[in-house]
Amino acid sequence: MYQLIIGAIAVVIFTALTLLIWLGGHQWIDATLRAELIAVSQQEQQISGALTLYRQENLGSSIGTDAVLLAQLHLGGYLRDVPPGAWSVSPDGRRMSRQLDGQTAASCARMNALVGAGAVCPPCDSDADKSVPICQQP
Repeated sequence: MYQLIIGAIAVVIFTALTLLIWLGGHQWIDATLRAELIAVSQQEQQISGALTLYRQENLGSSIGTDAVLLAQLHLGGYLRDVPPGAWSVSPDGRRMSRQLDGQTAASCARMNALVGAGAVCPPCDSDADKSVPICQQP
């Protein structure tokens, strides 16, 4: 009898978890996308702040782009750690981007919709990419 009760409880728990994932799975996906977007945004702000500080202390001189720039900011003590991922930084330092993990056109559009920029995902090399936070890398 004890084993029958344990079996019934296990079935009820399994059914409840299945329903929870099936009915609320999209909210977990949205929360994951939102968390990744916030993390990348914070890393972008750290890079921007470190680059601004470097330029103020070194009279606006440039130290390169992309990985070279991040390594120099780290070695100079402007960044504690280099943010993970393959960052792309424009020569003037005004435009930074990083390919998000597992990014597809659908996840890109979903992230833009989450932040209220419409469910679109323009290519990163177009003029339309300046109006949305996430663009699709070529």
